[in-house]
Amino acid sequence: MKKIILLTIIFGAVSTFFIYKNFYHEDMNIVALGDGIALGETAFNVQGYSYNDYLKDYYEENSILKEYITEFSNTEETTTTLLLKLQTNYTLESTNTSITQAIAKAKILTISLGMYELNNKKELTTAIIDEYINNMEKIIKFLRIYNKKDIFLISLYPTLKINKEQSKIINTQLEKICQNYNIKFINIENITQTPDYFFTKENYYFNYKGHQYISEQIIDKV
Repeated sequence: MKKIILLTIIFGAVSTFFIYKNFYHEDMNIVALGDGIALGETAFNVQGYSYNDYLKDYYEENSILKEYITEFSNTEETTTTLLLKLQTNYTLESTNTSITQAIAKAKILTISLGMYELNNKKELTTAIIDEYINNMEKIIKFLRIYNKKDIFLISLYPTLKINKEQSKIINTQLEKICQNYNIKFINIENITQTPDYFFTKENYYFNYKGHQYISEQIIDKV
């Protein structure tokens, strides 16, 4: 009789474990930081669907999305302006949520930063690239202080202003920084080989196909 009771208890415990493992999902908080790429900016100066929106949809469909915050992003965000937000603990007036609070709660934190900043320079010099890389490391180091979960950094890619050699140099350095801080680096450098991902050849903003592609890369690494 004792053996039967013991086996029943063990069976119940094992069953509970597998039910928990297969059906329990932790609530998902997604926080997006960055420039126009993070917000789905288009070649027509309006915001469309971004890769972050596709991420939101994916977790919403799986009924585990708790919070989705994009308000800390800005179409003209630079490493300098984001650093200032972090250093001053910028707070959203609408929800009274500070940037450090949002970062700390995020289960997925995405960053896409540099395309606006570097593509709007008259000349992309070595000094400008070095400053960008230095600022990016400061940002990533700051984020890791407040968040130990999944952080994804989207790479840069060649444009009319950023040539292939510069893009490769920048991404190599960004990837090294990511390795040092256990950040997941999403390299989309080869995305320019697929014209279908862009609105026009002259503009570096993606269409919905480009953003879908990036979201799929992130989901695959979560």
